[in-house]
Amino acid sequence: MLLTSLNRHGLTGPLVTVCVGVVALIFLHDGGDTKLVVDEGSLGPWSWPRVMLFGVIVSGLIWGVSRWHLAKKIANDNQSEIQYDSVKLVGGILAVVLYGAAMVYIGFAFATFFFLVTWFLLGGLRKPLPLIANSVLGTLALLYLFLKVAYLPLPRGIGFMDRLTVALYQFLGIF
Repeated sequence: MLLTSLNRHGLTGPLVTVCVGVVALIFLHDGGDTKLVVDEGSLGPWSWPRVMLFGVIVSGLIWGVSRWHLAKKIANDNQSEIQYDSVKLVGGILAVVLYGAAMVYIGFAFATFFFLVTWFLLGGLRKPLPLIANSVLGTLALLYLFLKVAYLPLPRGIGFMDRLTVALYQFLGIF
């Protein structure tokens, strides 16, 4: 009954987004002796995943409130129900989770590039040139922001990917 009501008002997506963000945030906070909790109680290089997760949670809450207001308006106007693509919703959530996991193995730069490609594809961008250009520019902007401005040590990957990331940073003049 509750799920039907949530689905009818278009609140399933926002609820899932907030729940996944909260669960991931709890994992980062209570992650045992992993590197993800080294800066407990202070700002540092491992803080940005928490900031991003807070952003996901706030975005989900804003999305939910806007959907709720829209559902009320539609109910008042006797219009059709709100529609959303559950495949894109699940794809977006999986992209965020895989992005965080892949970063350790392939490094921040390459994980961010693939994440942006996936995100743009889910958003409907299909033309190869804008897809690649936006993904490359977005990745470069984040690399320069985190490495040159904020001086954060980002994950470089493991083995070959570490060497490839260092070569990329040297080519870009970041490292």
